[in-house]
Amino acid sequence: MKKKFIIMLSLFLIMALLPMLSIKETTALYKKELSGEPQSESVPSDDINSSDRSFIILDTATGKTIHISDKEFLYGAVAYEMPPSFEEEALKAQAVAAYTYFCRLREHERKTPSAGLNGADFSADLNEGQFYYSNSLLKEKWGALYNDSIKKIKKACDSVYGQVLTGKDGELIDAAYHAISSGSTENASDVFGFESEYLRAVASPGDIYAPDYITDTVFSLDEFKERLRSADGNIIFSGKAEEYIKKIDRTSSGTVRKINICGTELTGSQIRTAFALRSAAFEIEYAGGLFTFTVRGYGHGVGMSQYGAQSMAKNGADYQEILQHYYGNAVLHTIQ
Repeated sequence: MKKKFIIMLSLFLIMALLPMLSIKETTALYKKELSGEPQSESVPSDDINSSDRSFIILDTATGKTIHISDKEFLYGAVAYEMPPSFEEEALKAQAVAAYTYFCRLREHERKTPSAGLNGADFSADLNEGQFYYSNSLLKEKWGALYNDSIKKIKKACDSVYGQVLTGKDGELIDAAYHAISSGSTENASDVFGFESEYLRAVASPGDIYAPDYITDTVFSLDEFKERLRSADGNIIFSGKAEEYIKKIDRTSSGTVRKINICGTELTGSQIRTAFALRSAAFEIEYAGGLFTFTVRGYGHGVGMSQYGAQSMAKNGADYQEILQHYYGNAVLHTIQ
């Protein structure tokens, strides 16, 4: 009888303790969520349910294909594009633009797959943090500021998660963006060669206050020739150096469309690449055996200017107003 009583008492104690263990585990998990620690990481494609919505990325650093959930990718993409010190409304605008851009890329790739991507939506060097910063890279980048910084990024992203920009036909727009405009953004037709009613030149005056809005890059005569030959091996230099530049054709925003050098026509993009300029909105001056490029802005100049968005946010604009300004009549839509 005594033995039976002991067994019954033991069973009672076990049953009584089970709920306590469950509460303890739940509390620990809750505290982990509140701490701001990452709740998910990039995982190999074989380790994720195919029904989960995620971006499939071919990591060029490892050759492996991985899945990153939409929300986790958005955190890392916004952190890659904008510093956490930016205004929250600017971060929100960036989140919507980035999500639209990569969702459109994913949609296109899954309809017409590229053989070289092996089923991925796009490729990126994730070890270097291309397009997206992982939590490990962000901890290394931000150090002691990581917790506060990621909290701000996540708050902005969470508040607009699922929102994208669509055209009147309901299709996702090509939501291009860049760091700093020349003071006005560019028409897609002038830079990319295609028409878009959502990527048209608009004033972006706040860009002139961005750090390094104007930069100067100087090249010797020999360096100038060498870099131009890398852009076009057929160019022949003749006459005086100060007479090399024959004609420059610019957009209304100041970006160089075409430039004639010693009778050879090159695009502004070719010059930008050859000389590693921050943008194609440049002036060239020759003096004392040196060519000086004076460059305005940073990036291709099409779509949303990130520093322009920051300026608008500082002046009281919300993310919807920022997006409406830079993307014309695009419609804000939430993906279900």
